[in-house]
Amino acid sequence: MPEETRIPKKHLRALWCALAAALLTVQSPATAQDELPQIAADALTDEHVLRAIEAIVEELYTRKDAEHFWDPPRWSYNPHGDENQTGGYTALCALALLYAGESYQNPRLRDAIDDLETSGMSGTYAVAIRAHIWAKLPQKYHPNLEKDQQWLIDGFSERVRGWGYTQQPNASRQDQSLRQYGALGLWEAAKRGVECDARYWRMLEEAYIESQLADGGWNYRANSSPPRGSMTAAGLTVLFITQDYLHAEESVKLPRRVESRHQHSIDLALKWMAENFSPTQNPGRDADFYYYLYGVERVGMASGYRYFGEHDWFREGAAELIRRLCNWDEPTRTMTVHEHVGGNAKAGLIRNHHLAFALMFLSRGRSPIAINKLQIDELHWNNRPRDVANLTAFISDSTETMVSWQIVDFAAGPETWLDAPMLYLASDKPLPWLGETNVNPQRLAVEARKLLGQQSRGEQPVDAVIAKPNIPQLVALKTYLDHGGLLLAVNEGAKRSFADSIEEAGRIMYPQYEWRNLPPDHWAYTLAPVHGRRVPLKGLSNGVRELIIISPMDISRTFQSRAISDSAQEQVAANVYFYASEFNAPKLRLIALGKPATNTAEPAGEANTFTISRALYDGNWDAEPVALRQWRNAVQSRFGQPIRVTTVALSALHETKPQPNLVIVTGVDPHVFTVQEQLAIEAYIKTGGTILFETVGGVGEFTTAAEKVLEELFKAPPQSLFRQAIITGDGITEAMDLGRVQYRPFALQTFGARETTPRVRAIFVDDKPRVLLSREDVSHALLDQPSWGVSGYTTDSARNLLLNIVRWVDHASAPQQ
Repeated sequence: MPEETRIPKKHLRALWCALAAALLTVQSPATAQDELPQIAADALTDEHVLRAIEAIVEELYTRKDAEHFWDPPRWSYNPHGDENQTGGYTALCALALLYAGESYQNPRLRDAIDDLETSGMSGTYAVAIRAHIWAKLPQKYHPNLEKDQQWLIDGFSERVRGWGYTQQPNASRQDQSLRQYGALGLWEAAKRGVECDARYWRMLEEAYIESQLADGGWNYRANSSPPRGSMTAAGLTVLFITQDYLHAEESVKLPRRVESRHQHSIDLALKWMAENFSPTQNPGRDADFYYYLYGVERVGMASGYRYFGEHDWFREGAAELIRRLCNWDEPTRTMTVHEHVGGNAKAGLIRNHHLAFALMFLSRGRSPIAINKLQIDELHWNNRPRDVANLTAFISDSTETMVSWQIVDFAAGPETWLDAPMLYLASDKPLPWLGETNVNPQRLAVEARKLLGQQSRGEQPVDAVIAKPNIPQLVALKTYLDHGGLLLAVNEGAKRSFADSIEEAGRIMYPQYEWRNLPPDHWAYTLAPVHGRRVPLKGLSNGVRELIIISPMDISRTFQSRAISDSAQEQVAANVYFYASEFNAPKLRLIALGKPATNTAEPAGEANTFTISRALYDGNWDAEPVALRQWRNAVQSRFGQPIRVTTVALSALHETKPQPNLVIVTGVDPHVFTVQEQLAIEAYIKTGGTILFETVGGVGEFTTAAEKVLEELFKAPPQSLFRQAIITGDGITEAMDLGRVQYRPFALQTFGARETTPRVRAIFVDDKPRVLLSREDVSHALLDQPSWGVSGYTTDSARNLLLNIVRWVDHASAPQQ
């Protein structure tokens, strides 16, 4: 699609007001509705976003001109000097491509980068965007960043506390858009060590606070006109920058002082966004949509808020951008870029800057969420507003990957907390739910151990529970932890009241486990090297993974302030994230993780119900208590076969009526099987049962120790199942060929080789593999949550392996024709 050869004067001002905002050809979203099928926001997937990114990248390269790259061939001249923004389009498109993951060394991009390096820009928008590019490139481009930063400093007008279109230190015209982009250029330089005097940050902050309207919004010219979404996003973005550079120290010392003027301004603006956000138009101005939405992305990423009001800003914004710009072809699962907005020939043409702003929104907004910061309104949960933002920035910089963070509301429930591999909660006050419990956690632990022993001997029913307080908030927190979550709790201030309350909550939720001080060789100190004073940590583990880690030391003060440097504290917290994310492998924003099982009812009465019983014994028999039901729900949803999950005492297994089709015995450390348990196993197998022994987490010796007992019990050694139907699927209805499986990264590191062969073995009884043995983890994988330190199968391979076992048991027990 050729660029227009001349830009009308009357549109240049609007264009560079937004660095390339929408021209007269951009339609209102209310006009010319699409005739093409669209992807609804709630149906949007990461695949759709990725394919849109790929299509826009290719479209930008297709549009690139050999001489002027993405700039128009000729610029019109006008009194505002917009012709001086030469290079701005090219800088914007090049930056968007870099955000999309394109290498600056790619020949398709490198010539544009080289041209930007040598071109003498004279426009504020163009120079500010170019500074973003140098900040993303290697150190050899650092002098270019210093030059552009100095250009912006030299062009700053103290009179308007901002910039003119060109380098005009005496500019007298208020322009919130120029003020934003100049500030963003200075910020990119500051993040890479090219600092500017704090007085510039102060002047920028004062300018935005003073020009804020009573309802919390901002307009374009800092006058009495109505607020706009694009300018409100601009004001918020700059205030979040100045919060880091001017006010971080104010939140270091606790208790915090009364709310400051700048924080009040931020809160008021966020309220405006919550009330006025629209994913389909720029509120207050029926234009500049792409520029506006990219501003929304900056605010969303800086603030940590996933929602503005009831709107998921990324999901809904991405769906609207794809509706306007792309066509999804379902059979080929590809995207192509429209020529006209929405694929409507009567609508406006899609311009380069539309694509660039959209590409930045999609690429940056799609980045994985590394940490969820938990909001508990009854608690001092946000003493340090920038702690997680700065910790996430440390992780991004140290890994050279883009990860983000967000705030999640406790009231929203554990299913929303699982969007990130790690949950962060810091406070100087105790949890508010424990004040009147009058519970003795040590007594709970004694009672729990006593009850388990009685249940294992058949003296108490397997569904009996100890009496403990019913605290709904702890039920929700335990739901999150049971489904694979990890909580990092940071005690703020000099008192230990918050840390103590977390320990108490852990003992109530998990009386069978004990808190311990983490030793120096723990992964929290070794995943990445930690230099300096060791940060003391306490952990509560289920034997497979850490559930909760407490920092009794106030490390959030280090995260909050740029002036406080303690690499040991930052690295320890980063290591917790690395562990929770399976070494920096979090899932992208729209890729759903395993959600808490909503269907816990067991099917009853169906003739074809398949029963799986979990075997209880006096040990860590239930390390991952929800894993099997998570898998059951997924199987029932996909195949419709009813599967019933029960619990039986291992010692009474042979007496269970009706006999379960499959029994699963899981553990971590070696278990000494009682005579009664061995007799029960033998009797169950001799009546045609099938049993699976599994080391949950794949690191302990549970299955290894069990093999010796079972080999003696059945007078047969374990054998490989590699060529057996239970693995190959041969002759079994709906079974899969699992001759090749996938293992988790830690498993491959443990093996020392990239294996693809399933390692499950079996002891054959009457020529059938009735006693199945897995030293590798299956159960944790069924949670579909990342975690380093788990040696076993990936989620898909674990699900398929267990499903094949069920299919084989069904097949083996069916009457022979």
